Amino acid sequence: MFKWKRPKVILGTEPLNGFDNQELLRGHTYLVKEPKPKCSFQMFASLIKGKCFECEHSEAFHCESIGCEECTLPCPCKNCKRTRAQGLCFTMYSPRDVRFKYTLQITPIFWISNSGANNISPTDLEMMANVMSTFLKKSKNPVLLLDGVEYLIAINGFDSMLKFLHDIQEWVILHRARFILPISPMALEAKELAIIERHMQVILTE
Repeated sequence: MFKWKRPKVILGTEPLNGFDNQELLRGHTYLVKEPKPKCSFQMFASLIKGKCFECEHSEAFHCESIGCEECTLPCPCKNCKRTRAQGLCFTMYSPRDVRFKYTLQITPIFWISNSGANNISPTDLEMMANVMSTFLKKSKNPVLLLDGVEYLIAINGFDSMLKFLHDIQEWVILHRARFILPISPMALEAKELAIIERHMQVILTE
C-alpha cells in the first residue's frame, strides 16, 4: 500500500539583504485586500530578509549569500542575540518563480497543487495544517504567508476553510507569529469576507 510522505519543513533564515522591513506585530494576523498578492509577497519577503525591528547594529550590512556565520567579515549581526524572522509560504504560483522574483534562497515554499515538487493538494487542509504547526513550533520568529485562500474556499467549502483559518490564528497568537493572508475582495461574497476579516488586522492596498 502506498504511503504518502508528510512534507519536511526545514527551517532557514534568509541572508540579510534588505533593510526596509514591514513593521507587522508578532502574534497578529494581517488580511491584505488586493486583486493579486503583490503587496503580500513584498511584505513577506521584507520581513524575512530584513533586519530586526529593534536592531541595535546600525552598522550591519547586506549579506547576499548563505553562510553568514562562516563569513570572516566583522558584521555585528553575527553576534546578535535576537532572532531574525523565518518564513513559510503556501502559494498558487510556481515556487521557482516566487524564489526568483523575491530572491528567496532557503525559505520553504509549498505549491498548492495536485502535482509537481513540494506540492500540497488543495483538498488536504489537514496536511497543510500539520506543516504549519510543525514550523510554528520549531521557529523562534515565524512568518506565514497563505496565498490562494479564494481557491481553497471554492474547493473545500467556506465553513471548512473558516475553521482552518481560525486554527491558524490561534497558533499565531500562541507562538507569537505573523500571518499574512492576501484576499481578493471581488472573489468572495461580502458576508464571507466580513466573517473572515472580523478578527484580523486589515491592510488596504491601492
